[in-house]
Amino acid sequence: MAKLEGVKTLDMVNGEITKVAYDGAEYVKTDTAVQEGDLFLLTEGHSIISGESGEFYLTEKYRNGAIVIPTRYFGNATATQSDGDGIAFRKVSAGTNPSLEDRVSSAEGEIEALKSDVAALKGETEYERITKSEARAGDYVKFDDPPSYLTDKEYYEIKEFDDRDPVIIDDDGDEYDTYSDKFEVYRKVSAVNAEAERLKVGDYAKVVEDQMTCDDDPITEEARVGDYVEVLTDDKSSIPFEVRLITGQNVGDTVWAREFALVRATDEEVAEAKDAAARAKFKEGAKVRLLSGGGKFPLIGFENGEIYEVADNNFDHTKRGKRIRIEGGDCFRGSGCATPDQLEILSEEEAAEIERQQAEEAKWAKIGRKVGEYKKGDIVNTEYYGVFEVTEIDKGSEHPIRGKMNGYESGMMIKGVTLVTPVEARFDR
Repeated sequence: MAKLEGVKTLDMVNGEITKVAYDGAEYVKTDTAVQEGDLFLLTEGHSIISGESGEFYLTEKYRNGAIVIPTRYFGNATATQSDGDGIAFRKVSAGTNPSLEDRVSSAEGEIEALKSDVAALKGETEYERITKSEARAGDYVKFDDPPSYLTDKEYYEIKEFDDRDPVIIDDDGDEYDTYSDKFEVYRKVSAVNAEAERLKVGDYAKVVEDQMTCDDDPITEEARVGDYVEVLTDDKSSIPFEVRLITGQNVGDTVWAREFALVRATDEEVAEAKDAAARAKFKEGAKVRLLSGGGKFPLIGFENGEIYEVADNNFDHTKRGKRIRIEGGDCFRGSGCATPDQLEILSEEEAAEIERQQAEEAKWAKIGRKVGEYKKGDIVNTEYYGVFEVTEIDKGSEHPIRGKMNGYESGMMIKGVTLVTPVEARFDR
């Protein structure tokens, strides 16, 4: 559907259209924010691709909640109206004799409200039914008489969309495309209520439109749909929000966003986003020190204060949820799972020193000794006295490595000598 045909002008003031008729209904000009179902007149200077100035369009609500017109790339009516390049016309009330369809719709709304009240009294999670065009990732679908691998009347979270069809995870743990099914779409009431109020400084939000999904410059290109952000500034302009990315590929960057690019994040989403951001700092292969939880499930075989290696920062533990998987424990397979606050990332210098120590330990282990364990008969080298044979190990002395140096019997500190040949490998013995 594109521009509307058959829109008739009914009234004008000073050359400006104030009232029109379309499809048997009357619409009047409104200066309030454009809504779903309004007629929208594009004026000169608009930036909507394929939109025609002087033409009317019927608005609809996109799945992220933005009000759009059905041009080639779903032009954003809210942003266009805010920029002064479009005018909204709202349908005049049908009066005191509503149609059968209107009465049915009203009754359904009352029933849903009653269900919500009952759920609240029972302490259950509340859901509000929304239209399919409003659906976005994080909303829910509910089936009536679904296939065997889905549960009747169960709420399934929408993970993504495939050609505008919700994709969910079925009871077998597989992705399921709903393109041929009959279902209803719902949103958690907490999420609905969270979106009603304008974002303010300090709030957290989810990016629902980016440069890839919309041509109306929704948000600076460093951000992507699904990223979470913290609101830093609201200057009330057409691109009002300065935000800091807390998840995604550019964590820590600040970008600017239009209002329709963001929706308020629920407390649960914020907690998950912060946890994901914290776990993302632990790169695969990084050396970490275990601070707490050692010896207890799921860190049995691990000791507090010891050094381990990160294997996966997005490990899905069957009982504990998302965790950081580390390796090197004294347990089956050597793996354990920790939260970000249980681990300390080592600096490059600390990690390098640990690798040096591990390499040194490995060399001595090959000959069956601990680091710095010398024996009588070893051949060693020193910086000042050159190579000599160890004649005695005086364990109680500060200079325990003894031998003939420059013709004299003397002793050296352990850190002053380097093993050249262990006595076990000498061919002259």
